Amino acid sequence: MPKTGAEAQTTSDAEKIDKAGLGSIIAAHAAVDMQTMSLNTLLPTLLATFSLNYATAAAIITMNQVVIAVFQPVAGIIGDRKSIRWLAVFGCALCGVMMASVTFLPAYWMIVVAAALSGVGSALFHPEALKHARNLSGKYTTTGTSWFFLGGNIGFGAAPLLVGFLIQRFGIHAAAWMIVPTILGCGLLVLQMRKFSRTVRASAAAGVGQAIAAGHSRQVVWFVSFVLFLIILRSISYEGMKTFMPLYFANETGKSTAEFAPLLTAISLSGIVGTLFSGPLADRIGRRNLMVISMVVAIGALYAFWTSTGVAQILWIGVFGIAMTAPWTISVTMIQDAMPNQLGLAGGLTLGTAYGASGLGIGFLGILANGIGLWPTLQFIAVVPAVVLVLSLWVPERVNHRRGVVRPVAQGAGK
Repeated sequence: MPKTGAEAQTTSDAEKIDKAGLGSIIAAHAAVDMQTMSLNTLLPTLLATFSLNYATAAAIITMNQVVIAVFQPVAGIIGDRKSIRWLAVFGCALCGVMMASVTFLPAYWMIVVAAALSGVGSALFHPEALKHARNLSGKYTTTGTSWFFLGGNIGFGAAPLLVGFLIQRFGIHAAAWMIVPTILGCGLLVLQMRKFSRTVRASAAAGVGQAIAAGHSRQVVWFVSFVLFLIILRSISYEGMKTFMPLYFANETGKSTAEFAPLLTAISLSGIVGTLFSGPLADRIGRRNLMVISMVVAIGALYAFWTSTGVAQILWIGVFGIAMTAPWTISVTMIQDAMPNQLGLAGGLTLGTAYGASGLGIGFLGILANGIGLWPTLQFIAVVPAVVLVLSLWVPERVNHRRGVVRPVAQGAGK
């Protein structure tokens, strides 16, 4: 029976991207990740203020990101089971308030606790917001996911410049003004709350009791596990550079926060390009090919970065950031495709894995830096993309749910 005009219009609207709803999520995501990245920018100051060594300084980042990693799958499961429409708003607020308090805390352990609670807020926000972003994107789910991560990369990139400017101009406590983006992000989410209620009910209707994807086969489990492992390695290399590069320039070369902040901004803002354009590029050359080529570019860019100076150095660290983040959106959508009835859990697993790998990896790298020095540690970080390059040669394109097996790579296959 053909659809009536009203039904056809409703279907057409459902297939479109809800720009207002998605826009509020993008803004809130920028605010949340801006808070998280501000901690990296404050790290040299905290190290000097509390006379920390590299391991104890890195432990602040580790606590934040490990908490995010542990809580994100839990938050994803909760979001799949219960219609808690305020979860993303509460997470955004908690993340911002805790991070804004860091520069006022008088003891190291208090900073660690604040970093952990901020991590809880981030963990509550991300899976729920990612699910809403996908559901508000109509039939353009990959595009919506790319725009969601665009917001996070804007936050990551803007944080070093904003925090560096505030500290340089007004002193360390002025970093608390970073709470303003959080207030704006939460306000926009509240204005779109009714739309989130609809997407929560739609996702919860699928149920969480089903196994991974439709086939719940070993092949699907291995597929998801393999993609998560590659996320772990890329996260260690990318986040390791963002954490230990400023420490190297501050402690080994004597650069100020304002001097190395452009490098940190370049590597963070580069993720905008990496995540936004990786989807269309993967449509043309295939997912596996994109992952392989991006690692080749990352290796070359990192070598060029350490052998250059000035503006060229800023450009090369930006290219490295683009290459390391290009596979990210593709990896997330691959796992979501493998777990279509558990979008919250899929988001929690991918994001949680990335943060957990970053946190534990940075903790390990901090211990390594104490033992062998910063420069050898940065050389170790540079080896990781080569390992990812080799492993990426075995990445399959997607899961065939009908047979419960992984479908072979097809050149130019889409998402």
